[in-house]
Amino acid sequence: MKTVTIEMTEEDIKGVFQAYQTLQAFLEKITSKQELYQSEFLDGLEEALADVKAGRIEEVNSFEAFIQ
Repeated sequence: MKTVTIEMTEEDIKGVFQAYQTLQAFLEKITSKQELYQSEFLDGLEEALADVKAGRIEEVNSFEAFIQ
């Protein structure tokens, strides 16, 4: 497989991100979460939200703290 290097300006990246947000908003209007995401992802998301609500999440300020 050939490797390709893409160089993008900050403006280019902002444009791509804006396009992503537009596409996301559109897809959320016409499809359900179950059609967009696999069930394992949705289960993990629900579990993470429950952890946040229950206060079982600790803020980390470094990668070292994250991996501990």
